Amino acid sequence: MSRGRPPKFNDEMLSKANQYLTDYDVIPSIAGLAVYLKIARETVYDWSRKYPEFSDIVTLLLSKQEQVLIQKGLIGDFNASITKVILTKHGYSDKQDMTLASPDGGPVRYEKIERVIIDPQT
Repeated sequence: MSRGRPPKFNDEMLSKANQYLTDYDVIPSIAGLAVYLKIARETVYDWSRKYPEFSDIVTLLLSKQEQVLIQKGLIGDFNASITKVILTKHGYSDKQDMTLASPDGGPVRYEKIERVIIDPQT
């Protein structure tokens, strides 16, 4: 005998999740999908771990989110600061690598240079 509520996940929920990929407001998001399906955001993550077909939808949602952010950010439709913050969740960064390396990729070796004074008289 099973206990607790029966899971809400079924073919109808899967179909609705797919529909969200075209029905989202401004940008697709996990929170938006949760509201659209009338479930908790944590349930989206749980279902994504349990059901491969739902996981595929969530993966596609995140890819679509990244694409929309890049496109709308580049043409100035989205606030640059917010776009930058959200894109960090997709692995983007505006950090500059300031690591010094020699041409062969190894560490830079510093050599002491003696000061040479040239006498213009000689």
